[in-house]
Amino acid sequence: MQDIPDLERMAREKDLEGLIEALAHPRAHVRMQASDALVELGDIALDALLSGVEHANLEIRKGCIRSLGGIGNPRAVPVLLRRLRREEAGVSQLIIDALAELGDPRAVPALCRMTRNSSLILRYNAVRALGSFADRRSIPFLIDALSDSANIVRLRAIDSLSSIDEPTLWSPISELMSDPSPGVRAQAARAMGKLKARGSLHLLLQMLSSKVETDRIEAVRALAELGGEEVRRSLEMARILEGQERVLKEIDRALKELSG
Repeated sequence: MQDIPDLERMAREKDLEGLIEALAHPRAHVRMQASDALVELGDIALDALLSGVEHANLEIRKGCIRSLGGIGNPRAVPVLLRRLRREEAGVSQLIIDALAELGDPRAVPALCRMTRNSSLILRYNAVRALGSFADRRSIPFLIDALSDSANIVRLRAIDSLSSIDEPTLWSPISELMSDPSPGVRAQAARAMGKLKARGSLHLLLQMLSSKVETDRIEAVRALAELGGEEVRRSLEMARILEGQERVLKEIDRALKELSG
């Protein structure tokens, strides 16, 4: 077994070469600690990390990418974007995460393209990353992702679209309130509440009659966000018909919130 390097000494001495080499250590915790040490060194380590993104060793490339995201210097963006086009899915995933952490809008077009990648994990990570930018250029790509074959991508697309300041986005999101996946339906209902989408009122009221308990709970929560006399009356009626304790508690909470 390879000896554990003295990472604290390396960090004190700013031994960039040693820390970069430690990114290839067989023990995962050593690789992570070396990456953290490079992040702590900040821009001092920047040039070494930018070179390391092209390293032949997979673990060194991954560690450098992670550290560049942590340091947050925008000089890393073009380097990461070039590498994104050449890497395997496991490394590209880390590049997407680093670009999201950097938050530079130059990354948005590349992330939009990745939402249509054949790899599920890359589509998911790209859709998730675009939520942190809330960039209007991503809207058509995120709307397309609402139709993705994978539940987790559709769910994340709802979340990312909800972060963009565009009043009309409730409409495509609302279509997923009839999605086959309970988790996706729940996320769509939450988005209606978050967006204060009064145009979705009839859909939420229909959801109160669902046979699925979580549907009814999320509908109650979203309706409480919308408020109004029609919502109050509908919740009072739903309370009379409801037989599940968890849903009743949500209705009582919502009615209390609406009355106070």
